Amino acid sequence: MIARDEAVDLLVVGCGAGGLTVAQAFLEEAARDGGIPRVALLERAPRAERGGATRWSWVNLTVDQDGIVDPKVIARILASHPQVDEPYFRVIEREGAGTVAWLEEHGVQIVHERPPFAMANDYGAMVGGGASLVDAFCGLLEADPGVQILYDTEAVRLTTDETGQVDGVMVRGSDGLTRRLAADAVVLATGGLEGSLEAVTRYVGQRAGQIRHVVPGLRFNTGDGLRMATELGAATAGQFDRLHVQLVDERTTKPDAGIFGIPFGVIVDGHGRRFADEGSATPEALNAPLAWSVWRDHDATASFVFDARAARIPGWGFLNQTDLEPYRADTLAELAGLIGVDPEVFEEEIARFNAAVGEGDFDPGVLDGKRTHGLSVDKTNWALPIAEAPFFAYPLATASTFSYGGIRIDLQGRVVTPRGTAIPGLYAAGVATGVWYGEYPGAMSVLRTVTFARRTGAEIAAAMAAEAARLPG
Repeated sequence: MIARDEAVDLLVVGCGAGGLTVAQAFLEEAARDGGIPRVALLERAPRAERGGATRWSWVNLTVDQDGIVDPKVIARILASHPQVDEPYFRVIEREGAGTVAWLEEHGVQIVHERPPFAMANDYGAMVGGGASLVDAFCGLLEADPGVQILYDTEAVRLTTDETGQVDGVMVRGSDGLTRRLAADAVVLATGGLEGSLEAVTRYVGQRAGQIRHVVPGLRFNTGDGLRMATELGAATAGQFDRLHVQLVDERTTKPDAGIFGIPFGVIVDGHGRRFADEGSATPEALNAPLAWSVWRDHDATASFVFDARAARIPGWGFLNQTDLEPYRADTLAELAGLIGVDPEVFEEEIARFNAAVGEGDFDPGVLDGKRTHGLSVDKTNWALPIAEAPFFAYPLATASTFSYGGIRIDLQGRVVTPRGTAIPGLYAAGVATGVWYGEYPGAMSVLRTVTFARRTGAEIAAAMAAEAARLPG
């Protein structure tokens, strides 16, 4: 146990992808300089739940088989909002391949198996999900005699010396008592705001309580890093009135129970009526904007409806990650009762949709142009009649994955003031840092987190080595 006021070289607040990466990269860079540093990581959760949201997440990375980030993805991000930080995303574009290689060198396996349906980008899947990253890096760190992970320990506030240099953190243990941990550098890798209903309601809206957490680890992400940084005058970045959300099975408690098959059926609101073009984008690209619309515009109530033909599409289980079977009925009227909508309205809506389906070949592997004609909301791809019994439905809920807004950092991971001045001794990493405005393209969160956390850890070690070299003797 680190004693009261005992100093470490690096104190990392958070034990998810960002915090673990910073710590490991710092140790590796320090070792190259011949140092034997001391590192402490604070984890609010007990050991069995360590890793924050990362531990529970189904992780994809927006890279091809060579680890390359598609420049079109970066271009789309940069075009999404005038405040997007272009230099930040150019770093990800340049260093994405190195990030993937580094993860693999540290025991995290990335595979590329293109599913049999259209996708907006190339993706690499992390075998074992985010838990594989957490377990691999915790194993490396716990094997280092200079590293200590303090579980059930929360950060209360940052401490500074008389010049404003961050020099430690006041922490609270499971006994409720506080103590100070001194450090030459502090990294805030505390995740976003999702676990604080007060913060989400303040920024996102009065009905934010209807948005559930996509994974259990989000409950530990209560905005502590943002609060502590802004208390010292840190700037913020990112769109605070937005969350990245996805549609999940409303009935289950399974983590990351995403429902992505909607382009191959229809979505109806709580009145049994369609309200969106289900074929406007590929499954992973459609999900987030549709989830936001369900919460914002449709009282957080919707159902995904499909028939026996859609259920035979190859890869259907990959698209729908729930552990529960969908509602099943022999008639549309019976299905309406299961999802709680008026049978007559629902049957009329499906009949109207079926009658509008045009000619053409159905091909889930491409944007096939098979569409409806003449509806108030047409479906522009993958339009198949909902006609072959049995009929199925998943009741849907909107779930948050991370918040857009957070701490502003520079390209070295240093926390900066509104004037762009770095706060000495203070860094941030991962979702605690705000970068997203408008569009989030999917499968970019862990990639950007590890890319910059790796840079930040190396930067801290290099800065400490340079400072040591300047000291006499």
